[in-house]
Amino acid sequence: MRNRSDEIASKIGRKIVSGSMKAGEKLPKVEDLSEDYGVSRTVVREALQGLSARKIVRSNKRSGTVVLPSSDWQWWDLDVMNWISDYQGRDGEFFLDMTNVRLGMEPVAAALAARNATEKDKEEITICFQNLKDTINDTKKWAKADYNFHLRIIEASHNSLMISLLKLLHKGLVISREKSIAALNKNPELQQDKPTLEVLNRHRDLYDAIMTGDEEKAKTVMTNMILRVQLLFEKTLLDHNE
Repeated sequence: MRNRSDEIASKIGRKIVSGSMKAGEKLPKVEDLSEDYGVSRTVVREALQGLSARKIVRSNKRSGTVVLPSSDWQWWDLDVMNWISDYQGRDGEFFLDMTNVRLGMEPVAAALAARNATEKDKEEITICFQNLKDTINDTKKWAKADYNFHLRIIEASHNSLMISLLKLLHKGLVISREKSIAALNKNPELQQDKPTLEVLNRHRDLYDAIMTGDEEKAKTVMTNMILRVQLLFEKTLLDHNE
């Protein structure tokens, strides 16, 4: 029953984040939703509880179930990210929002990694960088190696709060990339993940900064890497709006 309720929550959630239902709008009664989706009322109630937990809707006996403003949504919830990226991710807006959050945090994480990395951290980051070099001719393998490289750097910061949030953010970026790849493929200029020697050398600069404990350089290199991604997504939005 839980899987069925998750499925219904997903359907209603996607409907809301797509804009089909506006903030303040009432959802149909449980009985009507039960009939519409061909499931029991118990399944519908569980689905609505799941949406309430994610702050997508608010339910009470007097006013029924009401759609909440997007500012209330639990944006870091992976299901919510998935639903949103189905719609907003197509024009790059969701990507851009997430990249701006990365810009505020990841350069600091890189600087902390340069300061705090242990010998074991450096060994693991070195292995990840070697994987980047080994996969430069395979885009799919490079993407995985790139994710692991950035993840090891974040973990080497040894800041538990930052590690937790940035791990979640990276997972969200993977989800949104998968959902909007078709839109990005329309413009070859936007293939920022395609491995090239230029891209590898930017990663090498970051790797060297962390290995030598150069906090300022690590922060600067990471900032420039994310700014490049930010510019690409801004172009996506510009092309979408023209």
